[in-house]
Amino acid sequence: MRSTIATLALAGALLTALSAQARWRPEYASASPEVQAWYRNAELTDAAQARFPFKKCCDGADVVKTEFRVDRKSGADEWWWLDGATWRRVPADIIHWGESAPGGLPTLFVYSGQATCFFPGQGGI
Repeated sequence: MRSTIATLALAGALLTALSAQARWRPEYASASPEVQAWYRNAELTDAAQARFPFKKCCDGADVVKTEFRVDRKSGADEWWWLDGATWRRVPADIIHWGESAPGGLPTLFVYSGQATCFFPGQGGI
């Protein structure tokens, strides 16, 4: 029991240390202060916050560079993203409808293979 508690404490300390070492990628570090502030302040939707251990999109997830498509057959836009060779549906409860990332392009944050935050592009794809 004591070794289990010590292991859990060590794991928690390691996770805290790793999260404290977050840094901007070079392409973001050179962005304007306004763009950096947008990324720093972008938050998960309430539904996504219930599933993930962080509140801000950049706290635990990374922006992925990928392709997107929109399916409009269902009467409501369904967004899809290309993960390697597989198209994956963007969960509806992580989409920030009516908002877009700086530059107006679709922007997806992914954490451990799971989509966490999505901002559709201005005017679609």
